Amino acid sequence: MKKALVLAGGGTKGIYQAGVIEALKEMQMDDWNIITGTSVGALNAAMLVQGDYDRMLEMYENLSAEQIIKGFVPTPDTKISTLFRERDMFVDSFKGWIKEHGVDIEPFIEMVHEYYDEDKFFASDIDFGCITATNRGHTGVYVTKEMMRGHGEDWLIASAAASPVFPVKEIEGIEYVDGGYFDNFPVDFALRLGAEEIIAIDLNGEPIHPQYMRRKHITYIHPHEDLYTFLDFDRDKLARAKRIGYLDAMKAFHRCMGQKYAFYPFELPSFFDEWYRSVLRLEAKIKLANSINHLRSEQMITDILRQNMHLPYLDDADYLFGMMDTVMDMMGYQEEVIHDFSDTVNEIEACFKEAADEDYAILPDGNVLDIAGYARTLDRKGIVTKLLHTLFYPEDRLLKDNLILSVYPFEQAIAEFIFYLMKGEKNGKSR
Repeated sequence: MKKALVLAGGGTKGIYQAGVIEALKEMQMDDWNIITGTSVGALNAAMLVQGDYDRMLEMYENLSAEQIIKGFVPTPDTKISTLFRERDMFVDSFKGWIKEHGVDIEPFIEMVHEYYDEDKFFASDIDFGCITATNRGHTGVYVTKEMMRGHGEDWLIASAAASPVFPVKEIEGIEYVDGGYFDNFPVDFALRLGAEEIIAIDLNGEPIHPQYMRRKHITYIHPHEDLYTFLDFDRDKLARAKRIGYLDAMKAFHRCMGQKYAFYPFELPSFFDEWYRSVLRLEAKIKLANSINHLRSEQMITDILRQNMHLPYLDDADYLFGMMDTVMDMMGYQEEVIHDFSDTVNEIEACFKEAADEDYAILPDGNVLDIAGYARTLDRKGIVTKLLHTLFYPEDRLLKDNLILSVYPFEQAIAEFIFYLMKGEKNGKSR
């Protein structure tokens, strides 16, 4: 069976792919026959074809702005997706460098020359493909391994020519720009080259090609939120991205569990079934809450979880992980470590235990007449805590159910999750 690795473009976020590959190597799952990539993904792909993972990692660990652009670095909020969508706006902003055919990327050209080894590349049995696009019309160009012969460095530079920040790349009289203008994540190229099994590593929080998620023979790995902008060189951010890539690969191949956050393997907790049934009841109540809700989905909570996790559909575990991600976000958990589920449940219970106290003050001292105004001063955790208390003590509810479900439907879902977690028997210990 032909196995392929597919690498998306995304500038310095490419270190996330290094983290994924570290995990794949550790799991002895790095036996690829084909590697395709776009932009930085193309450069990563070339080095992996060469068998140079360690050099690829060295490149990222020593990466600096001066190694990419000489004398100018775009502001930290420059997003490559914005460049692709709003090129005309950037032409006006950067017309000073457009006259000079872009910024000086001589350091980047030298870096490509340093890390691309034509002899090792063609000595490898691994097939290769990368994407670039024509400057005029942005027609996609599928660069094969054979096309790299004698022009390898040129095609790698062309695939990463994020015009107008980077200059266009001319090859044999034709101008080319970053392959992201056509396809920043060439899964289909791997299929064209005969791939029968694919590991696809995206660099976007919002998946570029969601149609390939949860498909047979395709393992789609991506960060669960945007890491940073494509020309960010902050060492801490790069190290974090690499670690998250490692953990996302471990989750993808069931060495640990979770969506955004990673857990040591555990059994679904005993409270899960009862809570899951409550989700179905709550979705029906939200739909019927009042007349404005005729615009809402029949499965509002499911839809929010699915959107948050960027998944086409949810299985049982996804419901649990989606709510755990939401609660852990509120509590400020770290994404870069592996958590023990049972310990985390205990920490959640401790964090919200005041809501289970009969004497908990649902309103502050003093006569608060404007309850809605007071609610606006609360953050999500504060609102959830108030709603959770009323699940323990319904007589303390200040607002009618229909109003709560119209204004705070997802917060109510979070509160119900914590309620069942706190009152249920917790048997989610690691295996």
